[in-house]
Amino acid sequence: MMTPHRLRFVAAVALLPLALAACKGQEAAAPPEAPAVQPPASAASAVEPAAQNGAHPPSVTREFRDWTATCDNTNHCVAFGSAEENMGFVMVSLAPGPDARPVVHMGGWGLQDGQGDVYAEIDGRRYAGKNSKMDEEGDVIAFRTPSAELLRDLGNGSFMALRRGDEKMKVSLGGAAAAFLWIDERQGRLGTTTALIRRGEKPASSVPAAPAAPRVTLAAAVPQNGLPQDDLSPALLAHPKVKECLAATRIGERFEPNVEVARLASDKLLWSVPCGEGAYNFTQVYFITPADGTAPRLIDFPTAMGRQDELVNSRYDPKTRTLFAFGKGRGIGDCGRMGVWAWTGERFALLEEKEMPSCTAVPQDLWPSTWRAVT
Repeated sequence: MMTPHRLRFVAAVALLPLALAACKGQEAAAPPEAPAVQPPASAASAVEPAAQNGAHPPSVTREFRDWTATCDNTNHCVAFGSAEENMGFVMVSLAPGPDARPVVHMGGWGLQDGQGDVYAEIDGRRYAGKNSKMDEEGDVIAFRTPSAELLRDLGNGSFMALRRGDEKMKVSLGGAAAAFLWIDERQGRLGTTTALIRRGEKPASSVPAAPAAPRVTLAAAVPQNGLPQDDLSPALLAHPKVKECLAATRIGERFEPNVEVARLASDKLLWSVPCGEGAYNFTQVYFITPADGTAPRLIDFPTAMGRQDELVNSRYDPKTRTLFAFGKGRGIGDCGRMGVWAWTGERFALLEEKEMPSCTAVPQDLWPSTWRAVT
């Protein structure tokens, strides 16, 4: 059964084709805005609190020439590279544990004028997977059980292109082998039959088991009747952070758009305060107060790479007790960062985070995970 926060990710993915059709042409060369959460200057505390006691490995992203690799706190790993002009991508995903096997996705925009299916060509060898449409101009090829030859060529090939008929997009393989090797080391696969790049005779059973995801317990849902209807309480208006936000977003005597209020418990309110806006990114800060709006406490949200007191394009859903944020790297939504937090009754705990640092037409459902938990 799909959990509520995963339903929110699906909803965001469903909206992507509409944004692509409207925005792709004029925004392809636009510089990205900051994602929803920026990593701290120091990596000393770059993990969720649960990871700091050794229970879970930290989420790490590394760059290897033209390729990037990310492994989350449960050792789910993804390596990806981009096609020319950032119009396409190649992505290799590998879950942790002895039974996991890699999955390969490729695709992008710009091959719609060719005839037939999109396929990959590496050093003259053709690889055809399952084709599907990303939108009216984009295609994705999936290799659910990629051959050893395909993985070998991705790691060791010299020339790769995505092709459809006479149309083609070149893909750099520079750094792919190093990214694969780093994932093999991270997951304990070196020298095993399941390694991405450096296979050996050791059996799959020698690969370490996947780390268990941290568990988060949701608070009980509470009625939302009787919420404040006016603007911020005097105590909130006097808070330094609210004054900072008000100076940036105030129109007349009120915020625009209006503040949102939800009930977390009979004696706790959650306030969402607008705190900046751009072309497609709208920033919010959140406070918890008693039912009378006094003694506001600014919420500091945990992320995979630190903590943050400002979220982007966010909203709390009292039915699921989850808060979703999506900071877009550009308006079409093919890069940026997504996060989902759950209210436990005492705090907001990070449930899921995904980040795509490169704007290369990767569909949101394929973005690398940087944090995952279970409820």
